[in-house]
Amino acid sequence: MQLLLTNSFGTFDITNMVPSVQWSGDYQQIARTLSFGILSSATDKTIPTVDCSLGCTVQLVVGGEVLFDGKIRSRTISTEGSTIDVVCYDRGFVLKRTKVLKTYTNKTPTEIVRDLAGFYNIPLGIIADPDVRITRNFVTGRDSIMDVIQTAYTLASQTTKKAYHIGFRGRKLYITVKEPDQRTLILRGGANLISATTTESVENMVNAVQIYNINGKFLREIADQEAIKLHDRLQEIVKQTKNDNKAAEAQKLLDNGGVTQKITVHCLGNVANVTGGTVVVQEPYTGLYGLFYIDSDVHEWKRGQYYNKLTLNFKAIMDEKEAGSLPNATGSKTGGNGASDKIIFEHEYGWDSND
Repeated sequence: MQLLLTNSFGTFDITNMVPSVQWSGDYQQIARTLSFGILSSATDKTIPTVDCSLGCTVQLVVGGEVLFDGKIRSRTISTEGSTIDVVCYDRGFVLKRTKVLKTYTNKTPTEIVRDLAGFYNIPLGIIADPDVRITRNFVTGRDSIMDVIQTAYTLASQTTKKAYHIGFRGRKLYITVKEPDQRTLILRGGANLISATTTESVENMVNAVQIYNINGKFLREIADQEAIKLHDRLQEIVKQTKNDNKAAEAQKLLDNGGVTQKITVHCLGNVANVTGGTVVVQEPYTGLYGLFYIDSDVHEWKRGQYYNKLTLNFKAIMDEKEAGSLPNATGSKTGGNGASDKIIFEHEYGWDSND
């Protein structure tokens, strides 16, 4: 592992000045984070002075590959500490913070991405190319580059039924389908898997949804009677409009309101274990067998050791967003501004202790 810092004086290797490094990501965050403390010459005059002010560029290099390329966005200096603690974000930070005014008519998500990349000078890697045409206005001034890209792939996922991951690898933006590939590793107990924890919860369960009209009259209910018998009635209510009977929304609430399972594993470090990727886990005590999707990851280098902490899911989940609006006679908004977790599909390999 190597850390390179570039400031107004040049590029410097600061690896030996950094006791530990954390590189992390989460499927709900476009920007990956690099954080570390750099030894300060203010407390030890034998340490060379390196300017690590806001805006300096930092690269994380492993095996000759640039895994992270971003800038220092915050730093903390204390008279009680011997390090300057810095937090860096990759270029996803810019995509999230840069607002745009755009209109797209009958464009694929890839065409939208390439238009934005050309205008804002965003280097591109592999970009998933779903054969879906999208028409959307982003004209309020409140939508960011990321909002536009995320909306395009959210709308595409409704047709393709695939989950997409949006993120940077080094300087380049990648948009990939969440599925196994050549980077998928096998984690085994007694080998590279150190520990695994599973937590089941019904705290957010929805097992009944009642539909009412706009006047408050009950119309119908969809429910999971077995779940109600076991966990009591945990109910949501939706009101339908003249143009929408809310059947799909009610069914989605029921489908996504089952038992949640949080899976956390600690393992030997590998740069392939990043959010948006997959791992195969084989651990008999917890009953974890099969393919899992990485929802978040933490990579830590400390005292010559390298470890990963991964949050896993046996379902492919996409951070869904529908920004902008469709052109229509009134100019009214046709999509919501809110973001939500969208379960695209459950892999055939589940969590089964009898495997």
